[in-house]
Amino acid sequence: MWFSKSFSTRLSLNVLLIVTIFFIVVLGIVAVSSHMLISEEATRSASNILKASILDIEKTLQTVESTVKDASWLVKENSKDEKYLYHITNKVVDENTNIIGSAIAFDSCYFDGRHFFSPYSYEDPETGELKSKELGSVENDYFTQEWYVEPKKSGKPHWSEPYFDAGGGEQMMTTYSYPIKDSTGNIYAIITADISLEWLSKKVDDIHPYEHSHSTLISAKGKYLSAGWQANMTDETAYSYAEKMDDPRILEISKNMLAGDSGTMRYMVDNKLSFAVYGPLSNGWSMAINCEYRDVLERSSKMHVVLILVGLVGLLVMFIMCYFKIRQLTQPIKEFSKSAHSIAQGNFNAQFPKVKSKDEILTLRDSLEEMQKYIVTYLEQVETATSAKKRMETQLYIGQKIQEGMLPKNFPNDSRCSLNARVVPAKEVGGDLYDFTINGNRLYFSVGDVSGKGVPAAFVMAITRVMCHLFADLGLPVKDVATRINNSIAKNNDANMFVTLFFGCIDLDTMKMEFCNAGHNPIIVIPPDGNPYYLKANPNMAIGVCGGFDYKGENLDLRTGTKLLLYTDGVTEAEKADKEQFGEERLLQLASRTDFRDLSSEEMVSTVHKAVTDFAGGNEQNDDITIFAITI
Repeated sequence: MWFSKSFSTRLSLNVLLIVTIFFIVVLGIVAVSSHMLISEEATRSASNILKASILDIEKTLQTVESTVKDASWLVKENSKDEKYLYHITNKVVDENTNIIGSAIAFDSCYFDGRHFFSPYSYEDPETGELKSKELGSVENDYFTQEWYVEPKKSGKPHWSEPYFDAGGGEQMMTTYSYPIKDSTGNIYAIITADISLEWLSKKVDDIHPYEHSHSTLISAKGKYLSAGWQANMTDETAYSYAEKMDDPRILEISKNMLAGDSGTMRYMVDNKLSFAVYGPLSNGWSMAINCEYRDVLERSSKMHVVLILVGLVGLLVMFIMCYFKIRQLTQPIKEFSKSAHSIAQGNFNAQFPKVKSKDEILTLRDSLEEMQKYIVTYLEQVETATSAKKRMETQLYIGQKIQEGMLPKNFPNDSRCSLNARVVPAKEVGGDLYDFTINGNRLYFSVGDVSGKGVPAAFVMAITRVMCHLFADLGLPVKDVATRINNSIAKNNDANMFVTLFFGCIDLDTMKMEFCNAGHNPIIVIPPDGNPYYLKANPNMAIGVCGGFDYKGENLDLRTGTKLLLYTDGVTEAEKADKEQFGEERLLQLASRTDFRDLSSEEMVSTVHKAVTDFAGGNEQNDDITIFAITI
């Protein structure tokens, strides 16, 4: 019972609650910020490692390519010397530690009328001894193999997909092929260099920034060149593997790698959040480094646990200290309870106990005594204040009527166009505006929304509407109108108010509309045949934010029968009691109805307003509503 009634206890608990909430918020911000910073740093680190690894691999590959290209000149000069051709392949393998085999595959019948002739030198995978042999045969028809067919067909160097070289190096490898051409440009031989995937896989697998991270190198067609390269004995590829996983982002990573893109992406594997950084090699291969966030955030998580434990102990100590101190300080308040109760019963002459301390308790006692002195005076002033309130309400009503009178009500009776509009302020006076004028064959129109509501917004609304009408009468281009209004509003804008404004001009002869959207909601265009759509416009700045802004105007060709629906955000942001908003999509659906297209401008305005009020279901209007319809 004491726990529920004690003021000191409840005050201590409230203090503890506030501090606890603050502690949780701060701890959450620290945790999220540190995790984000550490994650970003880990991503940058992994990206740098990936770039360095790609450069290292490409350096090796370029060495292989340069060796083969240099050897191709020797082949051209000695293409009929069988012994020297074997000497060339031996030299290619012997002088480059990364090359385990090299062949020179000649075109059919080029060398002494032989159908197959391909000198081949290679390292024995068991002894490491350098050996040579004739590679081509009926059983080993190199004319059908990728490393020969692709460069023969394209005339360009080619890195092959991973394969097991049965009859050659007798191991998993990838081959670099370089076409050799005669003086007429015909390809008569292919010189190659083989690279062991076991060596390449080890080089890539050694790249692991964290304990559970791993790296992968794939070919241009998605076959593994490193981690999991044994999968190439089957039809397994990076793409087919990704299709088996639950996370579609893994499939997206595979697609991006096969497309030669680079980037970073998060994904989930075995309920572990991970990220991958990936990038292409110059020969069409792609490499990725995959890391788990548990490795990246391990130390940060331990630090947060320590902070939580220290914080909980601190909160407990603070509660105990606060409870006893607050209990001591609030004891005198009990003595005021009887006096306060007496005053509440109407005894304004009740006596208060003496207070010796010179703190807030003394201030409270003095305040209560002052209350006794002024309460009667206050009651007398209530009646006076009530009268003043009535006068203020009357003045606001007059202001509302003046503002309503400033907005144009006499819509033109013109065969070339039909207009109608409605403004429903959220308070007695509002900040929405609309305007129109027909100057010869040109219809100028505008709709705007001043930031805020009430009297200040009404002043800015009146000024903006007058300037819209004035500059329209001068026949200025719409972008110049927006620029002049902006400079004028921004010049003396001490209240930092701004206006979102859509200003347009339609040539009623050519049906060409010139418009400028200064931060306002997109208007809806309803063509005579076709689906209504939101008009896209340049993202110009709102009026009054900053003087000197260069507004951009745009043009749109219209057709007879086109309808335009302009509005302010009071329409789309109208809310139900559960805070659901009317929204742009619902407004576009309304405009897309078949019966809506046949409505007059006045009926369009009424239909939209009824739809908004029905949607709100009696919920209090939280912003001014303006609806403006034009039919040409």
